[in-house]
Amino acid sequence: MNITELRYLVAIMKWGSVSAAAKQLYAAQPNVSKALKNLEEEYGIRIFERSSTGMIPTEQGRHFIRQAERVLDEVDRLDLDARSRQSSCAELRVVLPHATYASYATVDFLQQMADSQQLRVHIRESGAIEALDFVLRQGYHIALLRYAAEDEDYYLRYCQRHGLRQEPIMEFSYLLLTSQDSPLARRQVRELDELNDYIEVLHGDTHLPGEESTVSRWEVNPNRRIHVYERCSQFSILQNLPTAYMWSSPMPQRALEQYHLALHNCPAQKQQMRDVLVYPEREPLQPEEQLFVQLLHKQADATIKDSGWKKI
Repeated sequence: MNITELRYLVAIMKWGSVSAAAKQLYAAQPNVSKALKNLEEEYGIRIFERSSTGMIPTEQGRHFIRQAERVLDEVDRLDLDARSRQSSCAELRVVLPHATYASYATVDFLQQMADSQQLRVHIRESGAIEALDFVLRQGYHIALLRYAAEDEDYYLRYCQRHGLRQEPIMEFSYLLLTSQDSPLARRQVRELDELNDYIEVLHGDTHLPGEESTVSRWEVNPNRRIHVYERCSQFSILQNLPTAYMWSSPMPQRALEQYHLALHNCPAQKQQMRDVLVYPEREPLQPEEQLFVQLLHKQADATIKDSGWKKI
């Protein structure tokens, strides 16, 4: 048994198949299959059963995977602690979309770094296009991109061309975010044109990097729009303007309660989105960056679980 084998095992559990785990970890599928076989032979147990819907853990397998997760958590904590002590300066430059779970991860990071003798943190919120520019040309280390699933191939090629590694964080369908007092909070929107009498708060990119067209690619309210680029201002508008709405990723319940907002599924909105972390392949992540990425994954998973929405 080794740490890599345990990571492969947990990934199979998380993503439901050997092939999916290999893809998410950028590993060769035969290596992941061999790791699973080695563990089953070494401990004399069957960890997964194969089915038409994917890999299903056995009862022994579930117990073994829970133990593996605890071991990996301790290893990661030990590694991050050892690396963070190599330097008394905690430095992070990160660009984020308007995602509440990412903001919470940032606060978690700052709380853990608060005792550093030197603290140099730069946090920006922006769309994917500007985020790429900050990473490629303005010295930022990592960025969290949010883009439509239909554009994934474009972004994959763009990042490969520019030497950026991609790490999936969250996949979701847009949800309708309003004030709890909004009429939209008490009805189900079945057609997008039902929103034309309301005001849409926009906060994302509507073009791909390098496109010169001024025509919006994605369907938005054609007549009543407010473009806002700062998260708290968006929430204030929704709170005080019952006729306003915004398309959002899943949000932690505590944020909805804090800002008196309502988040609900909208059958008319079929736009699937992806949040993907990018950073230069040639530059390994520093300890504080690794910690931030770990906290980001943790908040994303907790938000999905807490909100009750399922990953796509």
